[in-house]
Amino acid sequence: MTPWVHSTSIDRGLFKAMLTERGILAMIIASQAVAFIYTLASGKDFWLSLGLVSLFTHANAFITLALIALVLRFLKPLSFKSELGLVLVFFQSVCIVTSVLVQYSPFTPVSPVDWPFVINNNAICGFVVILLLHFMAIYIDNLNTIAHAANAELEALQARIRPHFLHNALNTLAELCHESPNDAEEAALTMAKLMQVAFARNKTHSLGQEISLTKGYLTIEKYRFEHRLKVVWSINNVDLNVKVPALILQPLVENAVVHGIEPAREGGVINIEVNFVNSMLALKVDNPFNAGSKSRSGQGIALENITRRLSIYYGEKATLKTSQKSGRFLLTVMLPLGALNEISGSR
Repeated sequence: MTPWVHSTSIDRGLFKAMLTERGILAMIIASQAVAFIYTLASGKDFWLSLGLVSLFTHANAFITLALIALVLRFLKPLSFKSELGLVLVFFQSVCIVTSVLVQYSPFTPVSPVDWPFVINNNAICGFVVILLLHFMAIYIDNLNTIAHAANAELEALQARIRPHFLHNALNTLAELCHESPNDAEEAALTMAKLMQVAFARNKTHSLGQEISLTKGYLTIEKYRFEHRLKVVWSINNVDLNVKVPALILQPLVENAVVHGIEPAREGGVINIEVNFVNSMLALKVDNPFNAGSKSRSGQGIALENITRRLSIYYGEKATLKTSQKSGRFLLTVMLPLGALNEISGSR
């Protein structure tokens, strides 16, 4: 059974896969292999014949890829079967047209048109296209398997962050209920708005939404820490519509509150900086740090969680670095613009 028959996860990926670097490379290799085999079988002047046949096969391949790119640009997403049918039609149609046109070239003029030659080329083209599509189906299936595994891991990582966020917020509300019922009511309303964003199924959202979520979280914590918590924001010339992983800045700020502000009797200042550095989005959070102090057990955010999520979304292009200096703890996250992998759920 061919991969595209039993697979349930490659319904909309053939065109995109064929236009990736690996898809184009596979097309070039297949075209050149056909040219080489055809030239060997012809028994004519090898190098001249190889050059002409290579030109012919590569022209077919790239004209077909251009048609696929146009369809992908102007038409709505198609099912895998529709894409499969269009690829076969495109290849065969282009092969027929070029096989006819090549007979009018100055290199191999033929009159009238040699239709057996056209049919022979079309048969070879069809055979090669079937092999190529088989390879592409396997490739797409592997990509989707990896994507689904990454999605499952992201769900697990997000599941650890969200209850943690809820736990901290509920602790704050519990304390406020005894100390200031009015503030507790305001904090509960703010928390309800935050929950809608923090517990949404979207794995990515805009930078503006992430900043809004973080500010809402700090509003809740401000009720509890009052003058002990001071926050300085520095947002410099950034596009707030840039897509970022959900819950990427808020946990870093939460980490700063739990480990930097809560253990310190006098509190402190958290500095949050968001800017662009060398085509990278830089998120920096620094907070007071005392190695001898102890925060609440089980609180804070595991930086390994953030690091792993960055790896899934950006590969090795994103980084998370920490440093300590002069009683301050600094977290720096660097996100490459335009390199975010959109991880979708299983269909």
